Amino acid sequence: MKRLVIIGLAVLGVIAMVGSLLVYLRREAFVNERTLLARSLALQASELRDVDPYTSLRLGVAAVHISPDATNRRALIESLLVLRREDLFSLNPRGARSVALSQDGHVALIKDADEIGVWDLSGVLEPNMEGAVEKQAKLDGDYEDVDALALSADGRTALVGQDDGTAVLWDLNNLAKPTRLGAVDASAENEADRRIGALALSRDGRTACIGDLDGNFSIWSLGVKKKPIRRSHVRPPSGRVSSISLDADARLAAILTKDKDVAIWDLGRHDNPIQRSRLALPFKTAEPIYLTADGGEILVGSSHRADIWSLADPAKPIHTATLDMPNKDLYGIALSDSGKIALFAGDGGSVPLWDLSIQSRPANVSSLKNYSQEVSRIAVSANGEVALTAGPDRGVTMWDLRDMPEILEDPVDVACNAPDSLKITREEWARYAGDADWTRYGGGLLGEDTLAACSIDWALGLNPRRESQSKVGKA
Repeated sequence: MKRLVIIGLAVLGVIAMVGSLLVYLRREAFVNERTLLARSLALQASELRDVDPYTSLRLGVAAVHISPDATNRRALIESLLVLRREDLFSLNPRGARSVALSQDGHVALIKDADEIGVWDLSGVLEPNMEGAVEKQAKLDGDYEDVDALALSADGRTALVGQDDGTAVLWDLNNLAKPTRLGAVDASAENEADRRIGALALSRDGRTACIGDLDGNFSIWSLGVKKKPIRRSHVRPPSGRVSSISLDADARLAAILTKDKDVAIWDLGRHDNPIQRSRLALPFKTAEPIYLTADGGEILVGSSHRADIWSLADPAKPIHTATLDMPNKDLYGIALSDSGKIALFAGDGGSVPLWDLSIQSRPANVSSLKNYSQEVSRIAVSANGEVALTAGPDRGVTMWDLRDMPEILEDPVDVACNAPDSLKITREEWARYAGDADWTRYGGGLLGEDTLAACSIDWALGLNPRRESQSKVGKA
């Protein structure tokens, strides 16, 4: 008898083990199903982003609720950002070549193949205004072969380079009627190439730095804008000046020459600028450079990477981080004052978006998508709330990033803050999810032919009785 009891207990133990194993395998199978289904929905959301952004958003929310991993979350953020863009269709779609933004993002300069336009973006940014972005005027001049332009922080002073080697100052207090103030002849005599390679304007609009393709770098006082005064003129040893970046106070400058040499200059005395250091680049060429507003760091882009140097001591730059980029070539860098929004223009059609606010942990949080070829120019407002991207296949696009902090914190919450709860019909579920049992994910809970993407996590958390009902319904 005792032996029979032992055998019975052993059999029961085996049955319990088999039952537990079956439950475990069933749960694992469901987890795997969820992972594959979510990834499939996220990929389809990416494909639909440009042609059907609303469906893309619904599928993206469903993917994150089903499997909330970093890849699906990132795809949802990208779908949310696409809904915050506005293409400026009146521009030459294949000729957008340069952009500049005021500090608050309300005023823009945009150069296309034909002209430099002055744009007012406040119609979609001011809380009490209901309008659209509008081109207010164009700047007269010969700008065909020069893409160098800059705006003061308040958007009321513009500096644009011309083909003859001069830079023209404009008063934009009346955006619809720009007033030409004066011209800065930055070139020297008997030069091989007088064309302006780069220029920069201080935020207060009182200082300009200009470099040309023959290797001249000059600093100009614009206190009296109708009579600019050249404070100094130097010839960097590496020759052609191709990029200039200033800190907010125009006390520090980064100068890129011949696309491979980056030097840090002290502009504390505008009549006697001093080169403090040169970066020991770990690569052969550099293209875009960007000096942070406080002058504490510099970003330098190259193939598939961007590097950050600390300039705590401008005489001794220290390399602190390397950011991996999907782009083979980078063409531009734009950074908000806080460092929470860093954008990188390049080939491949995506604009990587990084958060650099925590120096020890720079994070690639998302991308601005839907350029099929490349993004050649980029600008972002000081507060990080507005960005402009320019490329050959879309012209110029404005991105409204005012709720970016909320999007990064909880993209599902932002997406689901909608009156219709992002509903998916049974027909759409079959199209995008295949034969996955939609009752497991909440299908039919809010209506016979409706699934609420924003309620999938709630449906998945229902008690086991729902699971058994799901199996009965499927059978």
